[in-house]
Amino acid sequence: MEILTETEEIDVSLKDLDGAGYTDAVVVMKDDGRTIAFSTEVGGREYSAEDEDYFTAFKKLRDELLGGGHGMCCAGAMINAVQSGMLAGSDRVYLVMKGRKPTMADAVWMFFETAMTEFPDSAAQDRFSEEWIRSV
Repeated sequence: MEILTETEEIDVSLKDLDGAGYTDAVVVMKDDGRTIAFSTEVGGREYSAEDEDYFTAFKKLRDELLGGGHGMCCAGAMINAVQSGMLAGSDRVYLVMKGRKPTMADAVWMFFETAMTEFPDSAAQDRFSEEWIRSV
């Protein structure tokens, strides 16, 4: 039995964390029905991550890029991006506020381009998520 793989190219803006510049990159997403894999090349260096879960794979790629000095300027990279409930396993996240439960109006595509001034890693995002859960 042949496994079909879905492939998508996603345009992403990256902030150079060592300077004031930005780089446009293309993230390639491959989904074989079991694993989500993301990859991109920036300045001749390949970054990649994969997981069974879309948001987890996204977070792994974000952390790889941060390690290389690049911050992703998109909704899923924001400190308050949370995936739970109905969005689990999808390419959407809630942008939450402490003390308030999210609604579908708070759900956005995780690669939606966003102006960013801070670039948290997954550990910081997970801590925020835990604080948010305790607040609602």
